[in-house]
Amino acid sequence: MASFADLVSDVKIMTNRPDLDNEIKLAVKAATLKAHQSDFYPKDLFETAIQWTPIDYFQSLDYRTLVPRWRSLKYIRKYDPTNTTTPSGKIFTIAQPENILDQYQLNRDDICYLAGASIEIRSSTQDAYMLLGCYIFPDITEATYDSWIALDHPYAIEFEAASKIFKTTGDDAQSTQMSQEVAVQYALLQRDSIIAQGY
Repeated sequence: MASFADLVSDVKIMTNRPDLDNEIKLAVKAATLKAHQSDFYPKDLFETAIQWTPIDYFQSLDYRTLVPRWRSLKYIRKYDPTNTTTPSGKIFTIAQPENILDQYQLNRDDICYLAGASIEIRSSTQDAYMLLGCYIFPDITEATYDSWIALDHPYAIEFEAASKIFKTTGDDAQSTQMSQEVAVQYALLQRDSIIAQGY
């Protein structure tokens, strides 16, 4: 299990620069974000229920208030927790704002679109509940650091952080070598984590 302190310690050993504590911590944080942003991984998916008050056909969702580490929308679907047989319903079509009207210039139903800091949702029914699925960023705060990549593929983060430190200190050859190692680690990361089910 690779904690934030473990990652920082390993990078200090790799670079032989224990004096660059703050720089290495920053490099580990940046490398963690970069690794998670290298693709849209199922392990970065987060699902939460939304309860609307008041109930209406049209809703506006302030997504960052609901999900502070928001990265990107995956889906919104109708949801009825009182229906024990089929609680999850229709998935909304994610549209571009210019495509919210149909060919007759009428509002399309059961769609959602991103408009600045909000997701605008137009439903064909008045829904009390919905399910939101989105990709989230890892928590890179030192005290609460949480990254599945740090657990499953720590070298993808450590080699990237070491490469940054070598570049900062002017050791371009070592930085390039570490970057080559990062490419190998990213290939392994994507092979193992793009789909939820193994081969």
